[in-house]
Amino acid sequence: GIPYYYNTVTGVSTYDRPATLPATSAIANSTNNGNGPPKTTSPTDSTKLIWHTYTDESTGKKYYSDGVTTTWTRPPELPPEEDSSKTSTAATSANGSHKRTSATVDEENDESSKPRKPKKKKLSNDPSSSTPYNSKTEAIAAFKGLLLAKDIAPTTKWNDVVRICADDARWEACTTLGERKQALAEYQTKRANELRDVKRQEKVRAKEAYQRLLNDMLPTAKGFTPGTSRFMDVRDSLAKDDRFYAVDDETAREELFYDFVEELRKREERTKRNKKREAKEAFLAFLKVREEDGKLTF
Repeated sequence: GIPYYYNTVTGVSTYDRPATLPATSAIANSTNNGNGPPKTTSPTDSTKLIWHTYTDESTGKKYYSDGVTTTWTRPPELPPEEDSSKTSTAATSANGSHKRTSATVDEENDESSKPRKPKKKKLSNDPSSSTPYNSKTEAIAAFKGLLLAKDIAPTTKWNDVVRICADDARWEACTTLGERKQALAEYQTKRANELRDVKRQEKVRAKEAYQRLLNDMLPTAKGFTPGTSRFMDVRDSLAKDDRFYAVDDETAREELFYDFVEELRKREERTKRNKKREAKEAFLAFLKVREEDGKLTF
């Protein structure tokens, strides 16, 4: 005699009262001991039933029930179902609009967060302009002066030049990247030539100092004989003088030593030839005088 409930669409029976059944609904009792589905009674005229939409878990299809009647057909009492394609399109459009709006905001935020580079003023040859330099030539000279003051070498790379010099006000004397690189190239070329000249002059001075040492010490050095003495025979004596180290390369010292010795040998030979010639000329003059006096006979 216990009542149970049967869904004619899903074929499910249960002893629990479904929540969709109204309190005033008349429910049929089972009299056949579960041999068939229960019969349902119609509601009273004073009861207003409400339709609800459900989804069958096994098929995924929608069905409708007012607590008394269950059907696969949508009842006219329910409002028309919205077009899913329109809903999807609207949602997609909304999402896209939101994404575009978000992207635009992000771009604006990125642009606003980036530091703005100050606009560079171009120098002109007009003396009345606001630049502290009277002309482009003067501005380039100031930029090259900065490079010289910072001791920029002929081989210094551009990135290192920027790191060393960019904080100085004279860096802005040249207003464009091209002007700065052109000025740097001209400066480094000139500076390389200057350094080569300085190095060449240093070598000349070192050689002259070493040669003065040889000239001062070798002629009076004990055991020195031009043409036969070796460098190692006199090296220890020469090394006591500071001028010996003006030339920093031992091979160069030795070469200069033998060059000096050769020059000294040639100088002595010239001296001997000159003395011999002078003696001959003096003797001939003596003979001529004796001949004129009649005192010369053969």
